Amino acid sequence: MSLEKLVIDNIKRIRKEKRITQEKLAEACNTATSYIGLMETYRHAPKLSTIEKIAHALEIEPIVLFRAPRPSSDSEREAEMSRLKTSILNAIEQELDHILRSQI
Repeated sequence: MSLEKLVIDNIKRIRKEKRITQEKLAEACNTATSYIGLMETYRHAPKLSTIEKIAHALEIEPIVLFRAPRPSSDSEREAEMSRLKTSILNAIEQELDHILRSQI
């Protein structure tokens, strides 16, 4: 997932969780509603200054918009743990192969 998509997805998710309309968000950021709509449909990427305004309007720290959301359900957590385990084990296996090959 690109950083741009992550930030936009977080803006949209948090806006909806807080039950803030695109119109209200635009008003709080002193921008046009169409700008928020274009951003949320990935047609326009927000500048850092806009991200700061949006974070302020959503009453969150800007860094929150750059973080991947945590899995919410047990099944999502289990799937994420499984994916991470597989990734870690693959990395360890590759490193062990590299070490063993250099020793032989």
